[in-house]
Amino acid sequence: MSSEREAVFLKQQEERLSALERRKAERLEANQSTEQLNDFLKVFYSLKKEIETELDNLVKLASNEEKKSHLTAAQEKVNSLQDLLNDALSYLPAYDLRRSQDAVTTIHENIARVQQVCLPKKKFAFGKKKNAATNSNITENKKIGETNEKFTKYTGDVIYENKTNETLNLSKNEIHKKDVLLKNLSNCTVNLHSTIGTLHCTNCTNCTFSVGPISGSLFLENCYDSTYHVTCQQARIHTTHSATFYIHVTSKAIIEDSKDLKFGKRAEFYEGYESDLVDAGLGETNNWNDVDDFNWLSKDPSPNWRTI
Repeated sequence: MSSEREAVFLKQQEERLSALERRKAERLEANQSTEQLNDFLKVFYSLKKEIETELDNLVKLASNEEKKSHLTAAQEKVNSLQDLLNDALSYLPAYDLRRSQDAVTTIHENIARVQQVCLPKKKFAFGKKKNAATNSNITENKKIGETNEKFTKYTGDVIYENKTNETLNLSKNEIHKKDVLLKNLSNCTVNLHSTIGTLHCTNCTNCTFSVGPISGSLFLENCYDSTYHVTCQQARIHTTHSATFYIHVTSKAIIEDSKDLKFGKRAEFYEGYESDLVDAGLGETNNWNDVDDFNWLSKDPSPNWRTI
């Protein structure tokens, strides 16, 4: 009987050790994926900035030959940008893929616009053939528009939207390890006291958020004058102004087209937070003051964020 109990005990120990090793491997894989994503984003947005600078300089040139040279250089860099994106398709999260594809599309449109203004082509008349070509272009553009529309849609397992002057207390049963979307909130207090998968906030103004550990990423777009108490693996902050973050982030925060952001170390917690932190697979590492500003390529500190 004693030997049977010992065998059961040893088996339980093996299972615990196996579970610990598996969790350690999962954390290592997640960290490697995050580093790969960060490397891509840095190169992608640096090259994007170079192309935009090339186009800005082009419109100031007087010589058509110089304009053609700068336009060719910009087009070659766009091709490199597209190649970079194609190579990253296998590991880019849907959100980053959509934004990167939108960025490439916008640059193509800007190049066409600049070319039309600075180096307009001569117009020819082709009669009926021209109309056929025009109809073909309309059909093709419609298809492209339909494709792009799919990438601009975002959804979540749990969605709250169009709320004003409300306190939202989302239960653990409702949001545990789910993807949460908060949209069009104004003057609201939001409490998400549970482990969640991802959190996407868009068009939120003058709100306060208290958020449990996010095993994935925090995504913000078009948010203003709000305060966030949040824990996550990574924070992606776009077109957001006058926001305060009390944050625990195991990777880093990334900002783009944002300004007047303040970052401090998270100090406000709720009952059960520590167990949720373990449940999310996040460690004690906190890079709350390590922020990448993709609009600021200078070695000098970015003027768009500061610590508190």
